[in-house]
Amino acid sequence: MVFDYFTTLFPILTGVFGIFFLVIGLKGLLTKRPFLISNRWMLVMMFVFFVPMGLSSLTILDVNPITWVVPLLYVVLLAMMCYQLKGYVAFAITDTSFREALVAALQKLELPFEESLSAVRLTSVNADLQVAIQSWMGTGTVKVKQRAHRSVLEEIVDAMNEYFRTSSVSTNMITCVFLVVMGAAFPIVGISMFFLLKPFNL
Repeated sequence: MVFDYFTTLFPILTGVFGIFFLVIGLKGLLTKRPFLISNRWMLVMMFVFFVPMGLSSLTILDVNPITWVVPLLYVVLLAMMCYQLKGYVAFAITDTSFREALVAALQKLELPFEESLSAVRLTSVNADLQVAIQSWMGTGTVKVKQRAHRSVLEEIVDAMNEYFRTSSVSTNMITCVFLVVMGAAFPIVGISMFFLLKPFNL
């Protein structure tokens, strides 16, 4: 039925999302250090959340043909996420700490570089790092433009995480706090939805 998703899968998925957000948020708050993780984790969570939702919508296709639009929108959304969620995302950073870690990583790996407004050119390997920082939120992203150099990006991120673990740097925990709040709230929303809609689940 229409409500099956919200009374069965939805509470489980909100619990999974809650744990995911709590792990990331608490990592920053407890260690008091910035860190980077692969955006693949975010992509996996998008699939975990939206694929069951899309499959659930198929159960009402015989009721209204227009509902074919719903799973199609999920496919388009996931395709867009696959394109957007590349590289690595940083948490608890500031402009200063992110740049310090990146420069230290490149120097450690002996990778000469040239900086521009939103990119770092690795001259020795002809690769371009694309960098975006949202300093007010304490987050940032780094990815490599050329897919052939993803292994270089992995080495850089490993070196940056090592720098964060061993150096005293400035931090911004706003997003980590927000993720902890979201992590606690998600299961509550799922359980509330279960009890609100359970009587209609015929």
